[in-house]
Amino acid sequence: MSNNYENLSTTKYVKNKLQHTLSAFISHESFGGVLLFVCVVLAMVIANSKYSNLYFEFLHVEFGVFIDQYFVGFNILHFVNDVLMSLFFLMIGLEMKREILYGELAGFKKISFSILGAFGGILIPILIYIYFNKGTESINGFGVAMSTDTAFALGILLFFGKRIPQILKIFLVTLAVFDDLGAILIIAILYTHEISIFWIYASIVIICILIYINYKDTKYISSYIFLGILLWIAVYNSGVHATIAGVILAFCIPGRSNIRKKYFLNVVNIIKEYKIATIPESKNMLHIDEDKQINIFVAIYRGIFRLFVPDENKKVNMEETSKQVYMLDMIAKYSRYAQNPLVKMEMFLHPICAYFIVPVFAFLNAGVKIDSNLDFSIDGIALGTIIGLVVGKPLGVLIFTFLGEKLNISIRPTGLTYKHIFAVGIIAGIGFTMSMFVANLAYDNQSQVILAKLSILIASLIAVILGVVTLLYATKQ
Repeated sequence: MSNNYENLSTTKYVKNKLQHTLSAFISHESFGGVLLFVCVVLAMVIANSKYSNLYFEFLHVEFGVFIDQYFVGFNILHFVNDVLMSLFFLMIGLEMKREILYGELAGFKKISFSILGAFGGILIPILIYIYFNKGTESINGFGVAMSTDTAFALGILLFFGKRIPQILKIFLVTLAVFDDLGAILIIAILYTHEISIFWIYASIVIICILIYINYKDTKYISSYIFLGILLWIAVYNSGVHATIAGVILAFCIPGRSNIRKKYFLNVVNIIKEYKIATIPESKNMLHIDEDKQINIFVAIYRGIFRLFVPDENKKVNMEETSKQVYMLDMIAKYSRYAQNPLVKMEMFLHPICAYFIVPVFAFLNAGVKIDSNLDFSIDGIALGTIIGLVVGKPLGVLIFTFLGEKLNISIRPTGLTYKHIFAVGIIAGIGFTMSMFVANLAYDNQSQVILAKLSILIASLIAVILGVVTLLYATKQ
């Protein structure tokens, strides 16, 4: 009976911790979406103001060091897109692994519902983009129409407050997780140009070391960070986009809490061995009744008196205090051992990504100058991107989740209706961060990049408006 109770309590504790982690993620991402919107508007205003030259010059400011005659460093835009965004991809990878191991994606039929929705939300927009750009140089940019911006999407849900059921938020997060995974795989496979075999082998060796220390249950996060930096350098030099290193590192970080019986026994033994005694409360020889008022001169006198005439009752028992400090240090030490490295790192990265990295990325990438040189007729970039995100996303998500349930491949979560799913599909058409990221990789011509970015902004604005209207209808009591 006792063991059953303990198991039940442990299960409840773990479940509450995971729910707290997911809630924290949603709250960070939701507010981050609002901040992201502000940064986008600010970037567009500055890029089309008299300060536009300063804005674009700032993007290409270089910093780094010279080693002999070689410069090792980045310009501002390169640093944000390759280095800081690797941390963003690390967080996305951690989130994916946690959801698969412990969260709403645990279990094949549960996980397959979100996978099918994400797959449909990627495939249909890509086909739409290819249809409008077949036979043109811009066909390589199909990746701009496939991605969902989780922060922006959750930012929309933030404005609805408690009107939005929790299951709808969870479905949006899990859908976006696999949507991001699909985008990451496409970036790694299709947007890689020149490959260095030596650095590929170096990357594989580092990954094998990461897998080994994970297998050995190493809990020191510093080991993973050090190897993660080496992996980023190897992947960066291999020709594969360096942000992929963040996802690989995430899946190598342990997702198990190192809770062992011996830790608790050690703490109990420490208490028994040292027989920690409580220090009795001392009687203040200069005790003042609460109802008596002390003037400043009396207070100064008593302070000086205490300084030169120590209170015998207030002497600190250094031996007992040392024992207490030692015991607390041991408890803190074993608590650190027991912490889940995956959840610990994820909770650390959430606010950094939501409040700094993604907004900075948005500010530096969303500045599109709209002038007479902008050509909307470049192939089918504008139509393929806008229709792909606004129409293709909701259709893909809705059709594939419906087919998955009807063919008994997946289970629709309790409380989630197809009105909810369609609304989430429309909101998933907000493809800002990942779409902008792909636009920088996919096109060779700067005019194509500018048009793609503007098309992404237009599609995201339309998706926001339609998403709000559809959510109002879908969540109507």
